[in-house]
Amino acid sequence: MIRVKVQRDRRGRIRRLKVSGHAGWSEAGQDIVCAAVSALTLNLVNSCQSLLGVSLPATARNGFLDLDVPPDLPDEISDQVQLLLESCVFGLWQTAVQYRHHVTMSGEVKGRWNAC
Repeated sequence: MIRVKVQRDRRGRIRRLKVSGHAGWSEAGQDIVCAAVSALTLNLVNSCQSLLGVSLPATARNGFLDLDVPPDLPDEISDQVQLLLESCVFGLWQTAVQYRHHVTMSGEVKGRWNAC
């Protein structure tokens, strides 16, 4: 089971994202649920770095991501980082809805897209 935990600040902005575990949908190397979650989270980290020049403090290793959002980012950059984070969390939520026996989400999951 993949576990996703989203923590937000009092303004509703994502402050921390933790992802751990393995989906168990299929054998290693064939697991499309693990592949989807990995693609979403790695794209988040790489997009922040490549597109925004922001290195998010993160620990990432086999089946685990713990990412903290720096509170002192300039407003414009912070807004862009938040958009990428919301997109990632939305993708993770959609994956959890589709594969509810393999991905669970906890914490303050829904953000700007909570009408979905």
